Amino acid sequence: FRLNRNHFETLEAAAEDFCRNNVVKANEAYPFLTSYLQEQLDISVETVAVTDLPNTQRLYDREQGRLLLSETLDYPNRIFQLTHMIGLLQYGDAIDGLIDAAQVVDGRQQSRCRVELANYFAAAVLMPYGAFMEEARASRYDLHHLSARFGVSFEQVCHRVTTLQREGDSGVPFFFLRVDKAGNVTKRFNATSFHLADFGGSCPRWDLHVSFRMPGRILPQFVELPDGARYFTINRTVDRPSSDYRAQDNRLAVTLGCSIEHAGSLKYAEQFQLGSPDIFTPIGINCLLCPRQACADRAQQPIHLDLPIDENRRGQTRFES
Repeated sequence: FRLNRNHFETLEAAAEDFCRNNVVKANEAYPFLTSYLQEQLDISVETVAVTDLPNTQRLYDREQGRLLLSETLDYPNRIFQLTHMIGLLQYGDAIDGLIDAAQVVDGRQQSRCRVELANYFAAAVLMPYGAFMEEARASRYDLHHLSARFGVSFEQVCHRVTTLQREGDSGVPFFFLRVDKAGNVTKRFNATSFHLADFGGSCPRWDLHVSFRMPGRILPQFVELPDGARYFTINRTVDRPSSDYRAQDNRLAVTLGCSIEHAGSLKYAEQFQLGSPDIFTPIGINCLLCPRQACADRAQQPIHLDLPIDENRRGQTRFES
């Protein structure tokens, strides 16, 4: 995904091939896709109770030709799961070709790649490149507008805009990050030079974390990394399916970011005076990798820097005096 800047023209072509022969309208997608799976792939679709499909959102029973969807899935996610299965089954050769070309040989890694690439196909079908790009530019990347226009979730829109890197018709290069309440990174995609940590949490000064206190609201923020690179980020919470009271707070936070030179292309930057140096919040990748000193939010000792410790002086945190 990194080597391809999160864009796979093979899957874009596969999605366009599917859409050329099948018109998928947002408000008619579910009956169309269920009929398609039955008539073209001999797979019946059933929505089943949580008790009949515990701890599972989707299950494909190959032997019986049944695709089971959990009733916890909302409409956009049911549509997405149906399209995902079409990609996995009907365009499996294209997906396997990409995996072979990347020389992924481990069985578990191949399965992970197959799932993610089928997700890519589903997004490309539900948000076709040409129409989606045109609407994104016209709306100045209004994510809520795009979500309503294409009948998909906010998170699905965020993911899709990171893939718009077709040669000769590319959009704003974005990175995408999703974290849970504990700060664990649960998803990442990147078409920029922004460094996303593979391990550990992210910077507490980033409004990505503040968004948990303001669920559903977009928090725009300009950030500056220790190397001086500057980015504009859009932060918001998203909700996950819940099946019982023990999982009633499955909220996650997502951020979508671009390099500062592209901020003017986004609707969310209109309220800011872009030339002002005071709009930038200094952040790091995470505390383990951040070289900033005298940071009151530091939670860990950096692995590549010895911060000064003086027993006669109390600094901002216990990691530095």
